Amino acid sequence: RGHRCWRNQTSYMMLLDDLPTPAFIVDKHAFQQNCKAARAAAAKNGIPRLRPHVKTHKTIEGCIIQAGIHSAGEEESLADVIGFVASTLPELAMVVKLGCQYKRKPFTDVIFGIPICKSKLLEIQSMSHELTSATHGEGCIHVIVDNPQQATFLEEFAQQNTSDENTQRWSVFLKLDTGYHRAGITCEKAGVNLATQIINSTHLVLKGLYTHCGHSYNIQDSGVMKETTNQDHSMILGFLNTLRSHLKSSNSKFDVSSLSISVGSTPSMFSHDNALKIPNIELHPGNYVFYDRQQLWTGACSSEKSIGGFVLSRIIGHYDDEHRNAIMVDAGATALTKESTPQGSMCSVLGRPDLECYRMSQEITMIRCKSEDGVKPFPFQEFPLGSTVLLIPNHSCLAAACFEEYHVVDGGTNSISTESEVVERWCPVKGW
Repeated sequence: RGHRCWRNQTSYMMLLDDLPTPAFIVDKHAFQQNCKAARAAAAKNGIPRLRPHVKTHKTIEGCIIQAGIHSAGEEESLADVIGFVASTLPELAMVVKLGCQYKRKPFTDVIFGIPICKSKLLEIQSMSHELTSATHGEGCIHVIVDNPQQATFLEEFAQQNTSDENTQRWSVFLKLDTGYHRAGITCEKAGVNLATQIINSTHLVLKGLYTHCGHSYNIQDSGVMKETTNQDHSMILGFLNTLRSHLKSSNSKFDVSSLSISVGSTPSMFSHDNALKIPNIELHPGNYVFYDRQQLWTGACSSEKSIGGFVLSRIIGHYDDEHRNAIMVDAGATALTKESTPQGSMCSVLGRPDLECYRMSQEITMIRCKSEDGVKPFPFQEFPLGSTVLLIPNHSCLAAACFEEYHVVDGGTNSISTESEVVERWCPVKGW
């Protein structure tokens, strides 16, 4: 197996059950349907633009499906895919490569989606030059800023790299905290001052505002989810109005209505609408391509049929005794991670709500029957030693990142099973 990924090459028909385990499995049909559903929901809710995040799948093939470039002529109204978000330099390089190849949006417009730091500037600058050269100046990489020091070192870097023939300018999205309390500057005076600093800079261009509804991952109630997205939009609109007034008082001619407003998350994406008429609004979900066990809980994923990413695991132990009454599979924390979910447990078995994955170690997971008294007999005959099961990760972004390649099945509307045929292999970019 090693670490080499042979993209889209199979020398003979291989079923999932034939694969070495553990392995990461992609249901291509579910992936495609999830991408289409996200675009349709955004359009229906009055948000005409989608900027997908690539951090979940990290693949060229996934980007092309997210872009929807083969969906022209469909009757259903779909949001336009206008760009991408990437969280690592290899992800950014992957999208830039596609931008240089296709020379068109959405591949030529990408946000580096974590707060910028000095150590990444040279590499981002190099990629930016590559993209703008290939697209005759049409391509753009945007950086995230949420601290005045970031704006300062971006300016200093640009000054050092500016010549008589070329003035370097960084395109910036200002990240705001609208309730998640992770990254982002506050929407109050500090945020307005930072936005003004960027606007007044010779070497920075304020392109837009960026928020993340990360707190939606712990919300299951649709009413509460709607309140959360409404709060996000209200805080953004309030910030825009405050910034507009502040700039007017200082006689600035900057047009606040020109800013792109990038919002959302996977669990909240169906609850965002544009009732407040925020200009240039766009959604940036990422996990929606695979979904996972947590998104089944939040309701963003309506059923297991929409799950697009699984971990294939093989049964390596039967323990038919009063202390365990369980089976063991060969996928543990190094294949699934120990990411928790509100509903508990380590992962789940596709199509078997009667089972629970109750214990996990580095390379193995224990599975037993759900039972109030813990004594329900396990159906060992249904799970022979050496047979395989498909596990639904708690967090698909983290589980996928454990693997060097993905094995892709495409059974259309047929349900995925361990007898599904592998039709492609995708190679995710790795590293940071």
